[in-house]
Amino acid sequence: MKKRSVLCAWIALSPAILSPAAWADEAPAIGSFGASVSSNGLGIDYARAIHRKLDLRIGYDFGTLSRDSVESGIDYDVEFKFSAVRLLADLKPFGGGFRISAGLYTGSPELELEAEGLAQYTLGERAYIGDLQVLGDIDLGGAAPYFGIGWGGTAGTTGFGASFDLGALFTRSPEVQLSVPRGRACDASASPCDPNGASSFDVNDPNNSQAATFRDNVMIERQQLEDDADDYRLWPVIRLGLHYRF
Repeated sequence: MKKRSVLCAWIALSPAILSPAAWADEAPAIGSFGASVSSNGLGIDYARAIHRKLDLRIGYDFGTLSRDSVESGIDYDVEFKFSAVRLLADLKPFGGGFRISAGLYTGSPELELEAEGLAQYTLGERAYIGDLQVLGDIDLGGAAPYFGIGWGGTAGTTGFGASFDLGALFTRSPEVQLSVPRGRACDASASPCDPNGASSFDVNDPNNSQAATFRDNVMIERQQLEDDADDYRLWPVIRLGLHYRF
């Protein structure tokens, strides 16, 4: 009986909810262009109000951010690279500036790691002293869904306004590549250990047993980085923007 009552109520109300006239009465002719800075780099976007409580947004994020990061005892220079189109729907439940956003980013951030120079490197299960170049890449996949909340957008009168977004990208499990394309090293636990002396070896020498062990430890290090990078599957997005409503 209860289910039948709900169904009857829905049939009675659906023309008012779904009819084009109902949406037309509530659809303000407001759009906006904006620019932003975020944890995904710089951004530009266009938003269009199709209803008092619903906006559609399209935008583009781009740029590169750099920072130092110590991973497994290695001091890496890390570059975060961004290039993605954003396709979002903003639900404004109260008809004002507050919004709940969901949509899709066409690309996920990419991380490039580099460590270079004479130093001690902990790779896998062993420490080495060497003059090395260590290169890494963390791939979080392609398109990723987005969910978040925010304030600002097309609501209100025309003119300039500010906006704020807080949300997350749900990326795939990261894939990590790690290589040591050149360098000489020695086992830090051995004595003496001179990376330029007789105790050293070319890390890419196919006929050296120490070099083979070194390369095995590089693969162990790659797996450890991949396990650590699993935290990036939930990529935080914080955005501050300025837009012009018309």
